[in-house]
Amino acid sequence: MQEIYYEQVQYSESGADDLAMIVCYDLAGYQSRTRPHWHSAVEMALVLENPLVVIEGGVCREVEEGDLSLINSDVVHTTNGKYHDRQSRGLVVLLSAEMLKTACPNFDKYLLSVPESGEVRMQLIGILTEIYDAKRHPKPFDQALINSLLWKLVWVLLDNCLHEKQDTRTLAQRDDYLARQALSFIEQHFQEEISLSQVASHVGLQENYFCRYFRKFVGMSFGQYLAQVRLRYALAYMSEFDASVVDSALQAGFPSARSMTDWCRKIYGVTPAQFRKGQSMLPAIMHDDGPDGNN
Repeated sequence: MQEIYYEQVQYSESGADDLAMIVCYDLAGYQSRTRPHWHSAVEMALVLENPLVVIEGGVCREVEEGDLSLINSDVVHTTNGKYHDRQSRGLVVLLSAEMLKTACPNFDKYLLSVPESGEVRMQLIGILTEIYDAKRHPKPFDQALINSLLWKLVWVLLDNCLHEKQDTRTLAQRDDYLARQALSFIEQHFQEEISLSQVASHVGLQENYFCRYFRKFVGMSFGQYLAQVRLRYALAYMSEFDASVVDSALQAGFPSARSMTDWCRKIYGVTPAQFRKGQSMLPAIMHDDGPDGNN
């Protein structure tokens, strides 16, 4: 499976019920490249300087200055400034699936597609430009304006750009989609007590088949992947808040500090305390079973 990364978006626009995130970017072209990733949000970008090269679902396209890009939920993509020696500047807006479902409860049945030209496209560009200006040159009470513009953006998209999904994917593409759905569920619920059967049910597969399917497309067992996700969070939590191993383990969803320590030794070859001190962090060889002998 292609090495891709699930991005768990930290939504930040409080007036939109914490369901959207806005990023104004201004950085060197060579710094604007993103690695292959995907997320459950709908991503819109307004390009102001340096054309944006987008590879979406394996298809490469260029977004000119003054134009916009839209990427639907759960689509693997990368972005990069066309000219590495030029400054890249623009806006990225991430609309969560929850925000879109607030206005369109059956949004899962649809995809968004912006017309190549015309009034709708210009209207969307205008809204994104207003959001960018309000973010970069804030005035009193501008957050209210930004929140209203976000909901206006959602309304224009749903009123003009909504199309029913047509499953024209190949079998390999459907398999890839289900794998990403499983990873997304794990990333969103790893702090809870989740099981392989829960994830299998979420993607609509039998547990035994899903166990083999997951290993084939992710390259490790469900238990190994879940432990890696939890360990990544626990070690970051321990470092940021100077927390104990016990507190970090419980925050990350491990059943105990011992479980976290066992997985840390297995994956990194060190204890959590040694990891925090910056000692050797080379991954150890992963075996088929977890420290407790279970998947």
